[in-house]
Amino acid sequence: MMSRENFIKRMQLIQNFESEKDTLSVMIEKIIDGYAVVTIGNYLINEIIDMINEDFGLEDKELLSWWLYEDVDKVIYIGQHGEEMVSVRTLEELYDYILECK
Repeated sequence: MMSRENFIKRMQLIQNFESEKDTLSVMIEKIIDGYAVVTIGNYLINEIIDMINEDFGLEDKELLSWWLYEDVDKVIYIGQHGEEMVSVRTLEELYDYILECK
């Protein structure tokens, strides 16, 4: 099982990498006439996400991608009618949620 510290470190590395790709896209867009799509390293990021999923044995393979890439309030609704709300706004809360789901 991955430790909290390693989970947070790996997720932050992904976040930092994505931020650097966004910066590179902006710089390229200033040079070219159009929209830059930077896909450098996507396969590595996907592999890291898959490894984390595998390490935790996550059934929901989209949870980490949702957390990393969706611009929404990081809250999970539980129950048939979504009556219970679990905050996963921080990496610490996300880690705890993952452990509770196991």
